[in-house]
Amino acid sequence: MRVTAMLCALSLLIGGVALMPSSLEAAGWISGIDTYVAPWVKDIEQELWKKDYRDLYANDPRTPQVVALRLLNQAAKAEEANDSLLAQQLVRDALEVFETGVRKHYYSSSEIEPIMTFIRQHAPSKTS
Repeated sequence: MRVTAMLCALSLLIGGVALMPSSLEAAGWISGIDTYVAPWVKDIEQELWKKDYRDLYANDPRTPQVVALRLLNQAAKAEEANDSLLAQQLVRDALEVFETGVRKHYYSSSEIEPIMTFIRQHAPSKTS
């Protein structure tokens, strides 16, 4: 029982969830990006850091939001450089971050479906 409690506490600390009530109050090092290339990346960031998903990320020690946002910002840069193929691949890579979490049993596919849908709807590079 103590081991489980310690693992849960460690997971919260590693994920930064315990220290981050909202994206607006997050330290710059947590998101890793001060400014985004495109406004749609900021929209996705606001969605990813919603309180609704706090419990979802608690089991994932990787902080998938940060990894996905970096990939999406790179996709925005590729889109700006008119490299739509690279942008599409980077969006797919961002989605894969969450799909990996499903395979590792950090969360279920139904739990991340709203996140995946939001990303697909807001990223300008259409992915399948």
